[in-house]
Amino acid sequence: MSCSRFLLVITLAFAASCGSQDAEPPPPPGTVGDQSASQAQPTTNRAQGLAAVDASGGHRSELNAHLAKPADPRRIEFLGLEAPTDPIWRWSPVQKPMRLHTWTIPAPEGAEPAELTLIHFAEAAGNTTDANIRRWTGQFRGDDLPPEPIVTHLTVSDMPVTLVELRGEYLGMGGGWHKADHAMLVAMVESGRGSIFIKMLGPAATVDASRASFMALVEGIRPL
Repeated sequence: MSCSRFLLVITLAFAASCGSQDAEPPPPPGTVGDQSASQAQPTTNRAQGLAAVDASGGHRSELNAHLAKPADPRRIEFLGLEAPTDPIWRWSPVQKPMRLHTWTIPAPEGAEPAELTLIHFAEAAGNTTDANIRRWTGQFRGDDLPPEPIVTHLTVSDMPVTLVELRGEYLGMGGGWHKADHAMLVAMVESGRGSIFIKMLGPAATVDASRASFMALVEGIRPL
């Protein structure tokens, strides 16, 4: 091989080597290429993560069922219990860990929708009936002071139930925004698996229109 040909071979080999080193490496796993797959299954991933928490605590063993839309819009199952629901309520996916189910309550003409939530709390220090009533009362304002809550005691399927009703200007959890002429209905159910809160919150006209359906849910709770 002549000297010039030998130098040409060496030059081409060196150029090829430099080109491969300067090439952009493929994206690492879990970045751009995997985004669509991870976003396509948020409910599954959330259920798996919360199910792992439940395995240690045991108080949310039916989590996967709660993440799924009820098969029958006239009935709901939760924590070994069942209750009737109004088929006009619009179920929506759970967005917060302690919520078991959430519905949007359609509004009568001229009003805005309300929200109905079914929440489960395992027993914990400070989670008392009086403490919750004080907290909810502090979220409302009457003319100048918090309104007086209307409290009623029931027994449903051998479980004590405290019904709380508040009306006035709703201040929100932190008081950062105000909603005039709002109402809240909360049923606190003392079950064998902790406290169950069934809460309807929204414009007073919407809450009043759905009061009978709310009470049918509460008074219709039965063991499975």
